[in-house]
Amino acid sequence: MTSTKTEPRKIPAPLYAAAGAGELAYEQLRKLPERVEKLRGRVAELRPVVTDVVSERVSEKAIRIEIDKIRDTFRDTAKRNAQVVVTGAQVAQERAFAVYTELVARGERVVAGARTEQAKAQLATAKIEIKDAEKVESKVEAEKMIEKHADDAQSPLPSVPDKAVKRARPAAR
Repeated sequence: MTSTKTEPRKIPAPLYAAAGAGELAYEQLRKLPERVEKLRGRVAELRPVVTDVVSERVSEKAIRIEIDKIRDTFRDTAKRNAQVVVTGAQVAQERAFAVYTELVARGERVVAGARTEQAKAQLATAKIEIKDAEKVESKVEAEKMIEKHADDAQSPLPSVPDKAVKRARPAAR
């Protein structure tokens, strides 16, 4: 689709989009408590104004005149803006495609990050298992050497040199 990769995807784009949408939703949910507090403050500010407007009495005749004006204005506006609505729908479709594409890209990053973390965890586990296996192998070799020496007490135990000895190359003839 919009990917520049030449290899086929193993995961379909809609799943990447879902992963991207989930990560985006998580980001937005983290901002929610702050927004709720702002809205509570705004409601507290507007409550007296709304109460005053609702408590005013308006005559039935004035309401009828306002309704007629609104109806005429709406009819005219709807006719004029029919093309604007179609154009707006096309723009919305383009934006939706752009958002979808961004969600797919975001999902690919999320999945790649998860795979990287999983690979790191597996690598760390493998390193630990290798070290454990080497310890067991060394222990087994030592036990074999001890058993061999126990069977043949005359054979000397292998010695470990104090310092690494540098070996000289034989001289060229």
